[in-house]
Amino acid sequence: MAPPRKLARREQEALEALHRLSPCTAAELQPEIGGTYSATRAVLSRLAVKGLASHRYDGPRYVYEPTEESSSAGSSALREVVNTFFRGSNSEALGALLALSKDTVDEEELLRLEAMVARARSKGTNDA
Repeated sequence: MAPPRKLARREQEALEALHRLSPCTAAELQPEIGGTYSATRAVLSRLAVKGLASHRYDGPRYVYEPTEESSSAGSSALREVVNTFFRGSNSEALGALLALSKDTVDEEELLRLEAMVARARSKGTNDA
């Protein structure tokens, strides 16, 4: 995995929106990030130069997509959040997520979380 790249705030916002809307045109992305159409195109061009977005020509317009899978980008972003706001503690981060979603965590999701914890435990004992 490539090391994380520092992006300007506007580039980060555009990349996040691009992951949500992909594939999309600059005109479709513009309302998500604000600013002018030209500014949106400029941000997308910078992301393309940095290797974070790609585009293809579709008739009279460019269609943009992120170059990294959303799940991989999400894992990188989550790792940064855990390191920055939770001092690298997965349990503190998970506790915060559960506190945020206390009204929406159902029994099925709790069972999936328990299975993940069991797999992590078994992996840890197998590595020893």
